[in-house]
Parts: sequence; structure tokens; C-alpha cells
Amino acid sequence: MLNILNSAYIKTDSEILSEIGKHLKQRRINDNLTQQELADNIGISKDQLSKIERTGKTSLATLIAISRKFNLLEQILDVYKIPELTPMQKYEIEQKIGKIKTTRARVKK
Repeated sequence: MLNILNSAYIKTDSEILSEIGKHLKQRRINDNLTQQELADNIGISKDQLSKIERTGKTSLATLIAISRKFNLLEQILDVYKIPELTPMQKYEIEQKIGKIKTTRARVKK
């Protein structure tokens, strides 16, 4: 469900990317790294890193390399992780599926 009250949802993609670039730059500065040092560490050019910091645009592979450098891999992996269902939620789903199968069986007759 879309949460339109959350300020992130009213931003454009470009605004979100720009914000990510700014956060990346701030992390780099907080870790006392130059652009060249970080770029060398993650295997990209200084110019490419500069563009990422300005625009936020990068490949997923580069985002993973950056996340690894800043110990953020778990957060990246958790973003799309599907939460485990509780036993009660599993039971409720099984009940709904059973009702759907029963309804469909009746229609087929």
C-alpha cells in the first residue's frame, strides 16, 4: 500500500536519486575518504563516483560495492526481503485457499 503521507512518496525519482547521492557523499566525508580513495576501493573511476554523488545514478553492482564499503549490505538485502508469516497468518491463508478451491469445484460441476 502506498503511503502518500510519507515525504519520500511525494518526491520525484530524480529528487530521491539526488538525496541518495548526497547521503553517499556525506558517508564518504564522515569516513575521511577522498573521492579517489573510495573510487579505488570499490573499483570505479573518480569521475564516476563524482557523478554518483551528484546525481545518485549508478548500477546495482556499484551500489552493492558502495554498500559493502560502508557496511550496509544487510540493509540493502533487507529492503526487498519478504517477512516470515506467523503461524496464524499461514493458517488464515490456507483457509482462504481452501475456500477458493471449494468454490471453484462447485462452479465446475
